[in-house]
Amino acid sequence: MLKKMEVGQAESTDSVYLESRLENAFTHVRRRAFGYNRKNTCSAVSVALALNYLALQSGKPYVTGSWQAELLDAGLPGSAESFDRKYPQAGKLSEYLIEKCGMRGASFAFMITRALNKYSRKMLLPNFQIKLRWTLAPRMATIKRNIDANIPVLITTSLAKEFSWHTMLVYGYRESCGKAELLVHSGWYRRDCNNHYTFEGDSRFFQKEIWLDKRLATFGYYFFLV
Repeated sequence: MLKKMEVGQAESTDSVYLESRLENAFTHVRRRAFGYNRKNTCSAVSVALALNYLALQSGKPYVTGSWQAELLDAGLPGSAESFDRKYPQAGKLSEYLIEKCGMRGASFAFMITRALNKYSRKMLLPNFQIKLRWTLAPRMATIKRNIDANIPVLITTSLAKEFSWHTMLVYGYRESCGKAELLVHSGWYRRDCNNHYTFEGDSRFFQKEIWLDKRLATFGYYFFLV
């Protein structure tokens, strides 16, 4: 059975087409501020995005309140300094992962899982522990199972043009005529990755939908919740 799509998305019962995404992905992922990717720190940015989603969606303390990401209502930051002024909370979690848990620039595989597991031991209560495991060539069936359970997935690409050697959060998937694609958050504040709409005279920013061929995922990362 297909999950209910977000507003504006058509549901399909066609046997050759399947699409699904995390519940509340628009407000809890696409509309949220995220860490500024200063020096190839995409792994910390994507892990923080995932933890923020899990905290917002479940109401559980996976992220302390003062570190939860703000809505992108202050606009897109054009620099690290601008980011710190506009969104003082959104970068705290990714910075902690970098500075205290060892998730350095260009981290992948065990360097990401080791840092997240350290964060869990140091910052989370015993009954709210999270573990992260990595695998080569993640299976589509496992990605689908996690997304359908409202648990985000992470991937690291290798050769993927502008997304080469980049770690991203996956918040949806689609399959059509044998082709599988993943809906990813770029982790970038570039204008070509973001958009906005107007509400009550103010601009509301959000991350555009970015679909990548599943075959570009070299490494996959799965969260396990206690």
